[in-house]
Amino acid sequence: MSNQLLEFDGKYKSQNINFLAGVDEAGRGPLAGPVVAAAVVIDKENDLINDSKKLSEKKREKAYKWIIDNAKYWAVASVGVKKINEINILQASLLAMEKAVGKLKIVPKKCLIDGNFIPKNIHNSEAIIKGDSRSYCIAAASIIAKVTRDNIMKKWHKIYKDYHFDQHKGYGTKLHFEAIEEYFPSPIHRLGFAPIKDFQFPSYPNRIKLGKWGENWAIYYLIHRGYKYIQRNYFAGKFGEIDIIMKKGKRFIFVEVKTKGPNDYYDVIESITRAKISKMLKCSDHYFYYKKIEEFEVGFDAIIVDAKNWRKPKIEHFKDINY
Repeated sequence: MSNQLLEFDGKYKSQNINFLAGVDEAGRGPLAGPVVAAAVVIDKENDLINDSKKLSEKKREKAYKWIIDNAKYWAVASVGVKKINEINILQASLLAMEKAVGKLKIVPKKCLIDGNFIPKNIHNSEAIIKGDSRSYCIAAASIIAKVTRDNIMKKWHKIYKDYHFDQHKGYGTKLHFEAIEEYFPSPIHRLGFAPIKDFQFPSYPNRIKLGKWGENWAIYYLIHRGYKYIQRNYFAGKFGEIDIIMKKGKRFIFVEVKTKGPNDYYDVIESITRAKISKMLKCSDHYFYYKKIEEFEVGFDAIIVDAKNWRKPKIEHFKDINY
């Protein structure tokens, strides 16, 4: 198969187009997660290179490693859910392609774009329908994009385990639909995609599920403000539980999350009492002791998530609540 792909690219290289870049994306169809694009300039040959959809996960990962070790130039870029919700998935895919080509260390003489749309800011380009099964460099780009996106979804799974993103990578499987129904859409679900856009949030949700949903949004909020996720729901024995542990630079941040339901009218910040803060301090001592962390900086924050607007919740962040 790779000989046919190489033959296709050879028509362009015979025209003295030495820097021929293949461009492809992964993630237009899923219900959740980013869209990822890759651009690859490659001359070396390997029978592993094929349309990423035709390769097993194991072969894709092997091909991915070979490409990044042997391609002349390659780059990858992603566009996240927030932007997808703003501009739609097609425009987000084209934007990701533009970003990937822009990150290459050279300006390609020509770009072969998988599909029938050409991003407006990629010059000297040509759209190739089903290009990932016709062109060698596009096939290589499809592998880089697919493996990169799969790895991103595996990282999200570590944070949002209830949704099983490591298994379906955000695509609409039965398991995924069941998780959405059970735990409500997460912050990385695409609002314009069915069934997310038609999802009926409950007026009086189960308090445990509401709390988990609020924690999901609190983590997402903090990640997008430069915090690094460490752990959620750390159990410290008799001292209770820490909702979220994040890190900002060298500083550990222990976060208490309170979620206000759509029909709650009390001020949930009032539940962050001195006794609660005292328990958080003891939980942090427990954490550092059992993790054998001897030197550390630490802060204690509270986040209030308001579910009055489920699709765009209001989030308030209170820093250093122990002072």
